[in-house]
Amino acid sequence: MKNINVVEPLFVSTFKCIGSECRDHCCKGWDIHLDKPSVNRYLKSSLIEIKMLAAENIITTRKSFASWGTMKLNEAGNCAFMDENRLCKVHSRLGATALSNTCATYPRAANTFKYEQQKTLALSCPEATRQLLASPDAMLFAETIRLQKEENKAKDLVQEKKLLNLMCLNIIKFSGTNLDEGFYALASFLLGAEKIRPEDEWLVEIERHFSEALNALAQGHIRQQLDQIKPDHNLQWSLLLRLQSWFSTMADKRAFPTLNHYVNKLIFIQAEGAKTDDVSQSMIRLNEVWQNQVMPWFAERPWIMNNYIQYRIYDDFFPNDENRNPLLSLYLLTAEWFLLKSLIAANVELVGKLDEEDIINIIYSYHSITKHTPQSVVAFLAEINKVKVNDDLSLIYLVK
Repeated sequence: MKNINVVEPLFVSTFKCIGSECRDHCCKGWDIHLDKPSVNRYLKSSLIEIKMLAAENIITTRKSFASWGTMKLNEAGNCAFMDENRLCKVHSRLGATALSNTCATYPRAANTFKYEQQKTLALSCPEATRQLLASPDAMLFAETIRLQKEENKAKDLVQEKKLLNLMCLNIIKFSGTNLDEGFYALASFLLGAEKIRPEDEWLVEIERHFSEALNALAQGHIRQQLDQIKPDHNLQWSLLLRLQSWFSTMADKRAFPTLNHYVNKLIFIQAEGAKTDDVSQSMIRLNEVWQNQVMPWFAERPWIMNNYIQYRIYDDFFPNDENRNPLLSLYLLTAEWFLLKSLIAANVELVGKLDEEDIINIIYSYHSITKHTPQSVVAFLAEINKVKVNDDLSLIYLVK
């Protein structure tokens, strides 16, 4: 028997689907892959309705055991098994054990290593997003040991990478509502980690850089350094335009109408600024709203956006993506934060108030469109790369 370490944030362990009460259910707008046993179960069901729906709507692809078929969506973009109450007929007629693996697990997911599993939830589920943002304790971790016959068929977890991830989590947590300081501290920390020489004692050096980052936050040095940096409004403007253009190509995706509702408000603010031939005016306007209206609201709820960035670091196992260096991963995270921040500020400016429901809508719809295919992440990063200046450290201009 093998010991498997299972890590789970509190909001993951307490998550419950709310079924038909969900603001945007998960049975529409994207491909539903069915495993071989599920395809056969539905096609051979003793319940005539299930059998007929399966025969009419399941496309047998036989791509793999896990993707033996896909479900055709109806004119409304919904799964054929969904009833008038937005509940699954397979679940209600055959029971939860009859669900395909995709339907049974979503939004649950995990980063799996040889001897460790890090459980998570996909924030494309609006209820998962709501629960992440609702509780100050949502990102508290629990660790348990699970016994299984053999180790997971995955790479071993490099302890140095796990330590890096935990240090980044703690830097963000320590920054509280001042996430701009947190991102700057992360940049300083990762730059220090990058400079550790092969002959140096890695653990000693990385702990030194970590302590320096926390001390710089605590003593106000990060704030002082940020205050001396002039924001690059042209970079900010260009990034938002490129991302808006990319979003327009995703109109067929689930949750696009929700995200587009907020994107259009941002477009309006930028269009107003463009009339003056001074793009900085829109960026200054959004920043003033953020500082004067959004930040005081967050000060009364300091866990909300901090939980979100902690989640992103945990869920991505940041900064350890094998396809890009740590600073580029930080650039991507910072650019995404800048976009979400701009969408929130634009909505507050035009609506006149800040509501937690709007933040949930922005985050879940953004994740629904950008986080479910590797192609989307690559395309999103490509748009960011087109407006970068100098190097990955131009991310600093996005936190101002």
